[in-house]
Amino acid sequence: MKRIFWVLLFFCCLFSPSKSETMVNDNKNAAKEINLSGNLSTVKQRSLVQPIQAFITEQFIEIDFNASLGTIVLSMYDETGSAVYQQSVNTYAGQQLLIDITSFDAGQYSIEFINSQNEYFSGDFEI
Repeated sequence: MKRIFWVLLFFCCLFSPSKSETMVNDNKNAAKEINLSGNLSTVKQRSLVQPIQAFITEQFIEIDFNASLGTIVLSMYDETGSAVYQQSVNTYAGQQLLIDITSFDAGQYSIEFINSQNEYFSGDFEI
């Protein structure tokens, strides 16, 4: 009987999510996807997943690069069209980028990704 108890306890510990995994999953569930569209035609992939996905939480913009796109310029603009963030990123498939938005004022913003051929992906979001 003790043996069965220890085996069950072992498997419960082995397969139950840790607190940090639960927190990550909770944060991911709280994230809202930013609808991106554009003409990044250089990406030839069979997947239905877009080459770039962006999500917004209370603290971050999370950007997932699902394809290697080379170097792109990531820019964010406020509702007046003023640039509030800009970064050049050398992308690779599976890369994730987090941008802290806690210092941004509430309002409407746009995010834009442009490659060297002036092909783009962009979308709007609200903080």
